[in-house]
Amino acid sequence: MTTTEQLQISDVSVLSAAGAGLDALRTRLRRPAAAGAAPGGEPAAADAGHYAGLPGRVAAVPDFRITDFVPRKGTKNLDRTTALGLAAATVLKRGLSERAGVSEESWAATGIAMGTVVGSLRSSVELDVDIIEGKGIDLVNPAVFPNTTMNCCASQIAIWHRLRGPNSTLANGTVSALSALRYAARLIRCGHARRMLVGGVEELSPHTAWGIRLKKDVDESVVIGEGAALLALEPAGDDAPPALATLTACEVMFAPDRTRAGRTGALRRAVTRVTAAAEAAGVEVRLVLPGAVGTVDEESEAAALEPFDAERVDVRQAVGECGGALGAMQLAAAVALGQPGTGALVTGIDDSGAVAAAVLTVGGRA
Repeated sequence: MTTTEQLQISDVSVLSAAGAGLDALRTRLRRPAAAGAAPGGEPAAADAGHYAGLPGRVAAVPDFRITDFVPRKGTKNLDRTTALGLAAATVLKRGLSERAGVSEESWAATGIAMGTVVGSLRSSVELDVDIIEGKGIDLVNPAVFPNTTMNCCASQIAIWHRLRGPNSTLANGTVSALSALRYAARLIRCGHARRMLVGGVEELSPHTAWGIRLKKDVDESVVIGEGAALLALEPAGDDAPPALATLTACEVMFAPDRTRAGRTGALRRAVTRVTAAAEAAGVEVRLVLPGAVGTVDEESEAAALEPFDAERVDVRQAVGECGGALGAMQLAAAVALGQPGTGALVTGIDDSGAVAAAVLTVGGRA
């Protein structure tokens, strides 16, 4: 295909503090949790003591068990990050196969681009502790070592579902999923994949929760959550499944000047590019989903979005701070809430200086 041909989102799978599926996410976004009530489920009982004294609240994906999605065999040593991503991918593949009749041959040409902050931080820390204070390097369980690698989740998805396309993980902070979207689009347009599963995943653990609170980049009123969201991205055409949305434009940039003015300027440039592409396609942006509300970058993002007179939805407040999965949750929310034929603008700023913006045209080809 050429660089000008359109790419569509054929399906979306979401696991968040709001629950499983787009309907649960849509309900939470339209009717946020009551004040004082944490969204989502409780963290594992074994971790309860590790959250003692943690400012703010935490929320897990409610009632999540990986064996509800895949057979039990082979799941014993999966970390939670991998389990969440694998569950989301399983739902996505099943939905497309049943609804659109996607063949196994087509799935074999499918790749993965997954966004995350560091993968499973818990797995890495616990393995280090086990080596230093416990069994030593020669006696640790070798089956848990893959969990410490950042690409574990994407690799396991490919193994379980026999996906032989490009397999990659992108770590770009809270804009990781938008980076993955841009990367996946390039792979498809360059002919390296027929379809890409694109999204982000992040687990809830005491390690990440304490790190977020001690860093103080996110307001304590924002719940620390977790989740996974995946989109099926593929070329639009007569042989493609019905589209939920079209990828109109996506830009990822970096602000070398990490002051408020520098980040605002970088994000404004990214937003200008994607909205110019939307205007050229005759798409009007009527929904804005900012990614920095409740963080130290909120003012920078607000300044970049000041010209837009459109409905705004705060996804982070609805599902919690979920790191590299946040951008994927925003994209899923755009599909869930956008009006057919209109544009949804998704933006984000990471404290590293990375900024991103994307426009989806909801409801199929523009």
